[in-house]
Order: sequence, then C-alpha cells, then structure tokens
Amino acid sequence: MLLRLYQMFARIFRVLPKTRKVRLHDMEATFFVPINNHYVCNDLADIEQKRREPELYRWLRDLDDGAIFFDVGTSYGQESALASSPPGKQVRVFGFDCGLYQSHFCALNRKLNEDRYKFTFAAISERSGDLITITANSDTHIAALHKKNVPYEYEVMTLALDDFARANAVMPSHLKIDVDGAEVGVLKGAREILASDAIKEVFIEVDKDSMAVFDIMESNGFEVRWKIQKANNVDVLFSKV
Repeated sequence: MLLRLYQMFARIFRVLPKTRKVRLHDMEATFFVPINNHYVCNDLADIEQKRREPELYRWLRDLDDGAIFFDVGTSYGQESALASSPPGKQVRVFGFDCGLYQSHFCALNRKLNEDRYKFTFAAISERSGDLITITANSDTHIAALHKKNVPYEYEVMTLALDDFARANAVMPSHLKIDVDGAEVGVLKGAREILASDAIKEVFIEVDKDSMAVFDIMESNGFEVRWKIQKANNVDVLFSKV
C-alpha cells in the first residue's frame, strides 16, 4: 500500500514545474528544483533575492572576458552555471566537487544550461590518485537508521589542480575554493597555478581551523582585497600583487 501511495505522489510531482530560471545582475541560469531537498530550494531562493553571499556573486559578474574560472566545491553548480552565462563575454568554467548528492544536481544543471561549464567528480587535494573516505549527510530522515538525517560514507579519488591543469592544458585566471576546512590541501596541490602569471584572483571561504591559508597566499604574492567575517568562517578575496 505504501509503495502504491508513493508511486501516486511521484506521478503527481512529475507534472509540476521542476526548473527555475534565476537572474542575478547580468547573469542567468536555469536550475533543477528538487522538491525533496530544502537546502537547494532555500539556497536558490536566497540567490534570486540577492541574499546569498552578494560579494561573491558581484565578483563572478565582473570576471573578465576570456577568464578561465576553476570552481572548487561547486556543489549543485550554482556559481559555475551563473559565472558561465554573462552575455558578450566568454568565461570558461571548470567545476569540481566530491559530494554524491550535490554532484547529481550539478551534472543535471550543466545539461540544463547547454553544457556551458565542465564538471569533474573528484576530491581536490594535495596529491592525485589517493582513495579517501567521504562522510556525508543524506538530508533524509529514516528513523530505523538515525534519529534525524542519515549519514553515510563512500570512497572517492583525489585530484590535484596542478595535475588537472597540466593534463588539460588549461591555466585558471580565477579560482574559487569552498571546501569546508580542506583549503590548505587544495592550495598545496595548486602550487604551479598559484605561482603562474595567469592567476589573478582567488576567492576562498576560509574555515576557522585553516588560518594557514593566509600564509600560503602571501608567500605566493597575493594580498587580501576584501574580507567578510561570518559565524564559522571568513570569505576572502585574494589578488595577485
């Protein structure tokens, strides 16, 4: 009986609108709206109302024509889809994430936006080729398994940005890192990128336990352009001196 009931609900949901076109500044992208995921729905609403990290989205709007943007921690593709959209500009975007649930939506949103950006499923780290365990939150309540959202684990390969750039003959001019505490590992795997003349700006959401980020960036010739303090981390835009 329960399965039949859920099948009926699924058929009803199939006829409801499932996408939303979001316009922000002069950027525009279409996103899949998962009705069973309140996080993505709330996030899209915040982006649309210009409540979500406005400084970050103004920075994306102002990317140069011809920019090459590496989006590390792309989640469901929100920044990648929007950054690749401004009319009259060519911005090449490469997204990276290791979250199973988010990556499904990221790949779907890529297709909804005419494959404007590339997406690689990997854990960006200091070295390539390691197998690491990711612990994630399912955002699903199953009482028999957990009192709230069910956590789960899986394994994924690591990838260093330098190796990716070298293998694909591409060097970013702009880099965004939002990896919830793994920033130092990402930067250590991007030594050649940070030392290159091509890189201009790096946006990093710096975790409270990753203050070594500032030393790494300073040693590579970057200075803080602006900084936004938040409850558990700080958004920082670094510019090459």
